[in-house]
Amino acid sequence: MTIPVGDTLRVRKVPVVTWFLIFLNVLVFIYMMSGGTKFFYSIVMKYGMIPAYIVRGERLYTLITSMFIHGGLLHLVGNMVYLYIFGDNVEAKMGRATYLLFYILSGIAAAFMHIFVVYNFARPIAVPFTRAADPRYIPCVGASGAISGILGAYFVLYPLAGVRVLTFYFFFPVVITVPAYVFLGLWFIYQLLMGTLSIAYGYFSGVAFWAHIGGFLFGMIAALPFRFRRRRLRRYVIYYPRYYDVPVY
Repeated sequence: MTIPVGDTLRVRKVPVVTWFLIFLNVLVFIYMMSGGTKFFYSIVMKYGMIPAYIVRGERLYTLITSMFIHGGLLHLVGNMVYLYIFGDNVEAKMGRATYLLFYILSGIAAAFMHIFVVYNFARPIAVPFTRAADPRYIPCVGASGAISGILGAYFVLYPLAGVRVLTFYFFFPVVITVPAYVFLGLWFIYQLLMGTLSIAYGYFSGVAFWAHIGGFLFGMIAALPFRFRRRRLRRYVIYYPRYYDVPVY
């Protein structure tokens, strides 16, 4: 098991949009929890992205609202950790307004990838503790699709940056630093593997792996123009023995 705990890149400008997105996600979750279990699931069903409705041109607003809904505390914390670690540098590179638009578009792209796979490859799945369910009518919620776009952009923009990862060595927790392209590359391979299993065997874990894949690919493509854009640069040591150029603000 590996958990990212930070990276070696630093930005001089406060990542206002990233912090705002974290605050908004936390605020929505607190509001959902305040009304009890029945209220919580009513929000999920009303504002979560249900593929069948989107295909029919209904509830299109859920393409956005679903990004700010989480199914539980661990779901929220996991997503916010990734947003906190990788979002600030992508925001610094793109600029605040562009970054916010990129975030929303990444989430939408992830949703449409999920819908495409559900309608073309998925079959009824065995949801734990219930009978087989049609995935076209299972609500999809969470910021992970949009955050996957950030991961894809980070992979393109800062492949040699160091990612600090908490892992275990003979049951002892240790923090190691690995290049971003290694950590994010392995993360993407895992999403592909689990996504393939979800299609081949009707595997259900409550995770929309193909939304992650779609968001990541969109983020990679959208970040390419920023990869080669010239700005005033300063050289920093990021992951030895190489150097990496990052914007100075």
